Amino acid sequence: MTDSSTELALMPAIAAFLERAGKVRDQLAATGDAELAKLVLAWPETRAVNTAAGAAARVHRYLYYGDGGEDHWGRRLTRNNLRALGVLEVLRRPGIPDQFPADLAAYLAGPPMPSERLVVIDAGLPVRGSHGICGWQLTQPTAADLDEVTPLPSSSQFAADPWDPALRLGGCCVLRRASDDLEARNPSVWGTAILRSLFEPELVIPAWEPLLLLNLAQTERVIVAAEYEIEPGRMVERVRGTGLDLVPAASDGIDDREEPGWGPCRLDEQELADVLMFTDIMSPLLLQWQTWDDVANSSQRKATKRASERLQRSAHRFLALGPRLGGDGGVLYERDRAEIIFWYTSALENLVITESSDGELSRKVSQRTAVLVGTDDDERLEIRRAITHAYHIRSKVAHGDVPPDTHLKTLPEQLYDYLRRAFRNLIILGPRFDVAKVCDDALMSAAVREQSIAGPVRQIVDRLPAAPGMRTRRTRYARPRRKSA
Repeated sequence: MTDSSTELALMPAIAAFLERAGKVRDQLAATGDAELAKLVLAWPETRAVNTAAGAAARVHRYLYYGDGGEDHWGRRLTRNNLRALGVLEVLRRPGIPDQFPADLAAYLAGPPMPSERLVVIDAGLPVRGSHGICGWQLTQPTAADLDEVTPLPSSSQFAADPWDPALRLGGCCVLRRASDDLEARNPSVWGTAILRSLFEPELVIPAWEPLLLLNLAQTERVIVAAEYEIEPGRMVERVRGTGLDLVPAASDGIDDREEPGWGPCRLDEQELADVLMFTDIMSPLLLQWQTWDDVANSSQRKATKRASERLQRSAHRFLALGPRLGGDGGVLYERDRAEIIFWYTSALENLVITESSDGELSRKVSQRTAVLVGTDDDERLEIRRAITHAYHIRSKVAHGDVPPDTHLKTLPEQLYDYLRRAFRNLIILGPRFDVAKVCDDALMSAAVREQSIAGPVRQIVDRLPAAPGMRTRRTRYARPRRKSA
């Protein structure tokens, strides 16, 4: 049998499978799902579909996996997917949807098609249409948009819904992007979300660039509520997160309605317009950090790559703390303050320490952060003192000691502010900015600080919206009083 005839054999096999169902439809209607799945799986027509699907998938080079020393291609009809995909209910009904045979063939045997990631964010944003941020699309999908990519669209009304209820309700914002690194696969038996939360040593956030900019554009934290991997029409799997909760909305006196329970980031249309203006200006600058492979000089390429990796690691650490924050970056629970100070300090250190450590981390991080983000001498001194206190608390946490309460109440909010400004300024200055040399020289020279840091940053910041958070507001933090002896 030739490749073309092997591929063409699948559709007649599916037609024979559906014809068999039509002949015994009364029996199918009277049989429960568990027993019916076992019955259908035993049909010779079902086995013929599976055989033809494997052969067609091999031709398409679709979904290869080894099993017990044998090569397998594509998917099979199994007890689980006969029920989960709504196939059994389709077989029970007198009218088979016209698109169902083609949907089933594509699900079983391909050919390959681009997959995508969809990240649900915890933010109430009145987004209209689609808006690009760092290669991702910020949008509000409707139920119809979700149905278009749900496995076997022609039988999805009878299938288990793979989407969380808040997303299905509408009004939720997502980040979407086609992803070359995703390959066709079967859903995990135990659920990828559970496996990843148990076994991943470090949090990996695929949409870290747009999430970072959304958190820099305004003061309220924006976090991932759920992350999906999608092979349109074939697989939708939530691989991280639990989704957004539904909470009661204002009743109209007749029906009780629910809406997604968004966190503190809830913007009106003008605020969103300012945020999107911020991301439009900053996105090209942030994307430059990912172009290290284009640098011709080998040493510069390595230095640029290391800078990009440092920025990404710090962004992950910063974003991963989002669920512990409330409004304006405030810490939700007092017990988390010391640990958050620990990780904020780690993120700052990762941004500004580019050379081998010589045991002077506290001094270097405090001084370099001060000249990088401080707006005048008083604030630079304030930043240096705050980060020195943070290092003292970090040392206590690292050694299992209980840190003093003296600075725990104010430091998390201060570090949140400094870290956001450090991200913004470094993104503007670019991956080739020599943090160690320039910041250390700027300690001794106001001219260096103006020419190499403040001036270039100001050129971009002056283009940003003036609303609080966009340019990153400056707050004077009161120093805690000393306790009397």
